[in-house]
Amino acid sequence: MSNNKENLEKIIKGIQDGEILKVFDEFYHDEIVMFENGDSTNRVGKAANRKAEEGFVNNAKIHEAKVLKTIVDGDNTAYEMYMDFTYGGHRVKKSQWAFQQWSNGKVIKEEFVEIKKPAEPQPSKNVKANLQAIIEGIQGGKILEVFDKYYHNDVIMYEKGDSTNRVGKAANRKAEEGFVNNATINEAKVLKVLVDGENTAYEMYMDFTYGGQPVKKTQWAVQQWSNDLVIKEEFY
Repeated sequence: MSNNKENLEKIIKGIQDGEILKVFDEFYHDEIVMFENGDSTNRVGKAANRKAEEGFVNNAKIHEAKVLKTIVDGDNTAYEMYMDFTYGGHRVKKSQWAFQQWSNGKVIKEEFVEIKKPAEPQPSKNVKANLQAIIEGIQGGKILEVFDKYYHNDVIMYEKGDSTNRVGKAANRKAEEGFVNNATINEAKVLKVLVDGENTAYEMYMDFTYGGQPVKKTQWAVQQWSNDLVIKEEFY
């Protein structure tokens, strides 16, 4: 029986010890497909992916590879890693998630998603009016319309601290479409609204049906604005 947890730990150690190609050869499937922020161009099959790994190894010097979180659930695993390395003479520091799907003890699919920091917020002039428009859009069944109009291209959204698959406008619109296509909102009642410069928040009671199931809940939505657009939003 394959031990995905143990094999994942060996992959991580290989990255940290400068043995990327060794663990790639040992723990990656012949039919591996790898994605960089959703793109698998030239990353289908072991030969193509080894070539890409060789390109990184031959041009990079890793200074630090620190694991922040690991998740293991059957044939699906993931780890969050902070990396500090020099690539082609340029220093790079970034955090990213790597998601693996396993088959017979080998990784058959891997997705890398960079955790982007929000762009530096710029001054806004119409925050209060734009926030009100967003709220009215939710209440009026125009969630996608107000999302398109009032959300920044670099928006990052968090659900109780988790921003997985919620980085950038395209990814967040996809998530919003998923909600809109499966939900019927019966009531969206605003309980409180807070506005202070570039920071706003509202508390909302929602009664809706999602996938045929009734849902009633109260939540806070907290926004950070840049150029009158929401660049960061957190739901609690």
